[in-house]
Amino acid sequence: MANLIFDLAERKPLNDEVRNRLAARAAVLRLSTITPYLRSLVRDPVHPSAYYLAVDGELRGSERQAEPLLLYMALANAPTSSIYYKPLLIGRMRRPNGPEFVVNATPFGPGDHENLDKYVAQLDSGFLPRPQRSRATLAIGGDPAAAFEFFRAYGKRTGRNLAALFHSGGTGIRQAYYAALWAAIRAGWRDEYTIGIEIKVERESLDSAKEAILDAAGYTRFAIDTTCLGDPKQCLKVWEHLHEYIRQTRSALKFTRGFDFEVVLPASSPEELQFCLQSLKERDHAPQLVAVPAAGPLPELASVARQYQAILSLRNGESLSAGVLRAVGKATVGRVNCNLAGAAPAESVAEELLG
Repeated sequence: MANLIFDLAERKPLNDEVRNRLAARAAVLRLSTITPYLRSLVRDPVHPSAYYLAVDGELRGSERQAEPLLLYMALANAPTSSIYYKPLLIGRMRRPNGPEFVVNATPFGPGDHENLDKYVAQLDSGFLPRPQRSRATLAIGGDPAAAFEFFRAYGKRTGRNLAALFHSGGTGIRQAYYAALWAAIRAGWRDEYTIGIEIKVERESLDSAKEAILDAAGYTRFAIDTTCLGDPKQCLKVWEHLHEYIRQTRSALKFTRGFDFEVVLPASSPEELQFCLQSLKERDHAPQLVAVPAAGPLPELASVARQYQAILSLRNGESLSAGVLRAVGKATVGRVNCNLAGAAPAESVAEELLG
């Protein structure tokens, strides 16, 4: 694997064309002890003859699961990695008619948070999630690897990037973020994508919502669900307070990229939606997305949302009928988000929603 990388990548710009050529060549090697994810390949920022590559190693443990690793491959005259300390030495080898090189390995699974943070901070920030802005998206929960597989196939066929991932809140918030980041790196997904979370507000207190925001500080979409409150005026106070808390939390933790703010409304009329959006705008808390019930007057709600540059967002897209999806697509003129529990229904939902 290292010989192949040195043959095809040395002294050349490392881009997707080179990575795809490497993947095509690696496919015929019939590797038995590693599975390389060649779209993850990056060059060391200081030493041009040193490379990092995400792989699955040998099967280990009683469950015989592959060990996720980050390989460091460098010519022997290059120093060891200045990013990952104390790696495991795999071996020193010599290229055919070429110089000696060294291969090291570092743990690189979804639970290796520090190693993943170093990768996106010092090697390739293109894998970090970004705000949605005006893109149409399908926010897919469950397995992020399956989601990226769908997004790549759909993008090749249509030229559209629908990439978004979604966590329904509760437990495992930080784990879900790093699982998504890990999947993006291994998939080589350097295009825009967002990671969203829904935070349900309880009647008694905002403490649990604030704890969730702290755990989710790296996310790029925050959906605040106040449906249990009912009263729009009370919802407004909560949205304003938590939007400001998100701003302060991300600033304190040095997250410089922007984020999207989403409000989840209970059953509402166009007049109630306009009241909420106008009030939030006047207080400098305008949301980028608005989640409304699919049973509501969708064309009218979509029209109000467009007046305030907000994207209409739907929940449980897999349970919506084809007629509802087509109506939403028409009403929103393609500026829409739809949450899905998994990647399985994404193809059919995209077809009905976006044509």
